[in-house]
Amino acid sequence: MAETKVSARDYILTADIDGDATFKAVACLTTNSMTSTVNTIDATSKCGDQYQAGPSFTQSFKGEGFAIDETGTPSKDSYQQLYAAHAAKTAFNMKMGKATPTAGDIVYSGQVFISDFEVNAADKDDVKFTATFVVTLPPLTQTETA
Repeated sequence: MAETKVSARDYILTADIDGDATFKAVACLTTNSMTSTVNTIDATSKCGDQYQAGPSFTQSFKGEGFAIDETGTPSKDSYQQLYAAHAAKTAFNMKMGKATPTAGDIVYSGQVFISDFEVNAADKDDVKFTATFVVTLPPLTQTETA
């Protein structure tokens, strides 16, 4: 069986904030991640240790990157668009996976809203943003590209 590593540079977040079924890159990211958590019920007693999967399932994406401004027709979702979606409490579809998936690549997708949004303007640096995208109805769909 052949093994191929996935380059993190190619693994990005894309979003359809305006609902037109066109996914644009969330830019310009320096890091992105997906977190998935099932709460644990501690059923430990004097009869022994026991843990069970609980009913609460939370998932989120997180993205950090450089704030960008675009003129003309946007090709990326800028930090202004992300903030507008956050302020309006807009739910939209998001994906995380390779920018151009090929056969065998995994893509995670689902509907999200932005729970946390931060802009950081440190001296002698470019403006950066951080956003947390909470999945509205877990679990995310995991799709293998055919």
